[in-house]
Amino acid sequence: MKGKVLLPLDASEASLKAFIPAKSIADLLDMTLCILHISEEELSQEELLEKLKISVEELKYFVVKYKAGEPAQVILEEAQGCDYIVMGTHGKTCDESLRLGSTTKTVVEETSKPVMLIKPGAPLHIEDRKWFPHKALIPLNGTPGSSEALAPAMEILSRTRAEINILHICGAKEEKIEGDYSAPYYEDYPQLEWSSWAKEFLKRFCPDMKNYVKVNVSLSHGDPGEEILNFSRKNSNDFIAVVWHGTMAHLRAQTLKRLLYECSCPLMLIKLA
Repeated sequence: MKGKVLLPLDASEASLKAFIPAKSIADLLDMTLCILHISEEELSQEELLEKLKISVEELKYFVVKYKAGEPAQVILEEAQGCDYIVMGTHGKTCDESLRLGSTTKTVVEETSKPVMLIKPGAPLHIEDRKWFPHKALIPLNGTPGSSEALAPAMEILSRTRAEINILHICGAKEEKIEGDYSAPYYEDYPQLEWSSWAKEFLKRFCPDMKNYVKVNVSLSHGDPGEEILNFSRKNSNDFIAVVWHGTMAHLRAQTLKRLLYECSCPLMLIKLA
């Protein structure tokens, strides 16, 4: 049984920005692309694809669905049978003064599936109508379960030639992370000891990545949102995978909220179980 990548589209230019990334992920993972259009208007598959400006010739395994109803709830119901959701941060209204459109915000908060978000103006490296990340950034803080939660992102990255940057962010010059493992203050840390620390960090917190030759570990100190944004700009990261706790309530998910405002590249949000 093939997995599914869900692509909700409302026919707006903002939502259609997610088409090539969604199609590319489905092809990479040999999954079915499930194109979902929510409308009261009944259309044939051919009419719907024409409305969505999609050519059937560029699709591999796919299904096309249209359903009536409240958009966020329809997407959430359809997502239950899918492995990934790829969608635009905004739809028809496309008010980019908001970090997310109302439909996308509801889906992100209520689904347990990994969601990859594409901004209307996101710079995408596309060749032959295919998108692949070249330099991925994965921020980690060593909390229990965070590295295991990254499996959906690693499933994609392992099938590309992307370089992976692991960024461990400490709030102070030295802190304890899971297992009483001290993170060194990188500015004064000897090169040999830093290499050993990085290998041990991968072994403890990213066991599935420790033999992955394109993984680099970096250490940073300061505000997480600021450090992630600065690192991604300096290193030209074109994909960021973030593990989070699943609520954007007041004073929660401050780092994620900042990334949604200021980060332009595709952003995959993965909830901790």
